[in-house]
Amino acid sequence: MGCGIEETALHHLSCSKIPGSDLRSINRWMSHKNTAPPVQLAIISSLKAWIAADPIPLFLRNDQDTLERLTSLAHSEQSILGWNQAFKGRLSKKWTAAQSKWYDHMRHNHLPKNYMGSIWMKMLIGQLTFYNLNRWQIRNKAAHASESAEEYKSFTAASESAEEYENIRDIRALYRRVEAKMKH
Repeated sequence: MGCGIEETALHHLSCSKIPGSDLRSINRWMSHKNTAPPVQLAIISSLKAWIAADPIPLFLRNDQDTLERLTSLAHSEQSILGWNQAFKGRLSKKWTAAQSKWYDHMRHNHLPKNYMGSIWMKMLIGQLTFYNLNRWQIRNKAAHASESAEEYKSFTAASESAEEYENIRDIRALYRRVEAKMKH
């Protein structure tokens, strides 16, 4: 696209030629779904760093806190899997365990029973996949805007030519029928 970065499969997530994104929609969704604060911080800050090609921040934990220990394990496992894999729906299962732990803790504060870590994980994968596809569409629209305009022009020109050809064929057929009737 001319931004100077090698075109890779996930280039659209960090392409400088399209408007930047700070993962606001995913962050809002996580807040709305009552995501555990350390889980949300670890995921959002790491994805932002990956998109910006910055070093992934370390997740410092309190060993006394089970939620932070689970979050740290999830963060470490995701770093091994690769943060780029998150946009393909490949997330550490430890995120589910950490979020389940948080929901169990929050049930004492009248959190509905239908809030479950496994459902949260499925929806998070959906959010990340949607974000990935949305960025891909935006990038392709920007990258191929001039091509699309040229294709449209050539398509309409070809359509007009085909329409003219059909009209000429119809006129010739009509002329032959009139000629045939005049001979009889």
